[in-house]
Amino acid sequence: MTQVQAQPNENAWIAKWESTQPLTDKWLTVGEIHYFLSHALIIITDGQAVWNINGQHVHVAFGDLIAIEKGSLIEVLEGGNLDLAGWKIQFDTYSFHQEREIMKFEWHVPTGKTYQKVQLTRGFLASIRDRLSEEQVCDGISEMMVENQHLLYGLLKNLYHIQPTEQQTTENGIIRSITYMQEHYDEVITREQLAQMAGISQWHYSRKFSELCGQPPLEYLAKYRIYRAQEELLLTSAKSQEIAKKVGFEDAHYFSRRFKHFTGVSPGNYVRTLEQRKILSISPLCADVLIDLGIIPYAVMVTPLLLPQHQRQLFEKHQVELLEVPQYDINITLIQQKKPELIVGHLLTEDTKKKLRTIAPIITGLTIHLDVLLDQFAALFNKNAAAEKLQAQMEEGVRAARKQLKRIIDSSATVMVLRVEPFGYRYLGGYSSEVSQLLYQKLGLSLPESLKAGEAWFNPCSLEQLLMANPDYLFVEKRVMENFSAEENMKKLMESSQWENVRAVKDHRVFYIDTSLWVDGSGVVGYTMIMDQIVSSLMDSPNNRAQ
Repeated sequence: MTQVQAQPNENAWIAKWESTQPLTDKWLTVGEIHYFLSHALIIITDGQAVWNINGQHVHVAFGDLIAIEKGSLIEVLEGGNLDLAGWKIQFDTYSFHQEREIMKFEWHVPTGKTYQKVQLTRGFLASIRDRLSEEQVCDGISEMMVENQHLLYGLLKNLYHIQPTEQQTTENGIIRSITYMQEHYDEVITREQLAQMAGISQWHYSRKFSELCGQPPLEYLAKYRIYRAQEELLLTSAKSQEIAKKVGFEDAHYFSRRFKHFTGVSPGNYVRTLEQRKILSISPLCADVLIDLGIIPYAVMVTPLLLPQHQRQLFEKHQVELLEVPQYDINITLIQQKKPELIVGHLLTEDTKKKLRTIAPIITGLTIHLDVLLDQFAALFNKNAAAEKLQAQMEEGVRAARKQLKRIIDSSATVMVLRVEPFGYRYLGGYSSEVSQLLYQKLGLSLPESLKAGEAWFNPCSLEQLLMANPDYLFVEKRVMENFSAEENMKKLMESSQWENVRAVKDHRVFYIDTSLWVDGSGVVGYTMIMDQIVSSLMDSPNNRAQ
């Protein structure tokens, strides 16, 4: 085995692969706790979630490699409704001593903490795709072990990649002072404090700060405090005087003057003007719902590959600027250039929140469930009547669809959604996403019995599980991802013996669906489009057309 030198003064050690397993629905279910009896490397190949790793809140997302030491605990905080997929690779470490004696080696992650997170390149992920998807056909156990060891050491190499040491520059000192302002904005902060923190004189600090940030330090601090005050006005029922103290203003009258200077209105009138402000959505779904409520956002961040046509047309019709970014990317610089007055979106990393909070007030953590999102925005923008009307229209659509599907519903015929991915296969759980709730709860269609234990949005699925589920109707999504293709796994699926023996395949009841609509585009219009596709597919399939 290849040797890895942990630190110059430590003994050489080796790592031995133990197992490779896909992340099950237990990794996506809020409240689940995982205990590690061995060291582990976790690779995230799709989606995102929030975990508590040994007491630390950690946001994990596509491309992350997380190293976990033996004896660690991970609790799932957010993830049951998110599109998470990945793999867990367990390994042990050993060292050689005198007379070639092999002993367990007490391995620690390179950072010295109990876990470590690094970002894998897309090229590296592509190179290990086959190793992580279906089990490779090897000539023998020895070849399989070599392949597994090769994967393990490739991942460990990413952990031990030496990062450049940050130089202690004036700019770094100013950045430290900015971080302090963001973390202590509710306290008394002086320019003298900030200059000492940066390690330079007050005059030099003010000049360099203005060069770097385009404004004096205390003006930056005041603006940051006003952004936090705007969030408090939107998200709480606190009075202006309470909010003033909470964000670092001792004098409520001075707070009101500064608030009006930055926003153009008094704190008491701010919420009433919200609809007219420049709203930037980092989620197409949020922008879609805002438009349905009669609120036109200024701009929306989109990944062109995943933007459904109906949403593109909706945004173009209302002249919403499209900010095009790669999948899983939040372009902070691009957002900053647009100078929004409010930023809205779903799950964000703490680091991303910190950066966005320097640009505008943010409303984040919004749900991906359409009914609840309508309620959230209705409360925020005082659009309750409009939300109730939209919800009533959707409920009427569901009732009409149930009537059309009554014979299929009453027969308890089973319906399954299979996702074909670059890294394997997954199935849609019965109690998770908007589409899942539509299929199995609102429309009353039946999920195959063997799949009912899957609590996540999409759960790992082997070809053997597909055959065991043996659905009467099968929707197949060929997962769309930037820089990765599901074509190879689609081909493997179609050529497998399991596929040929699935009831839905034999009865010609297989329907192909679009990632951009079914996963990323289910706003109010998209919701109706998906429901229409479900009805038309099931009703037009063989044996149903003549009914």
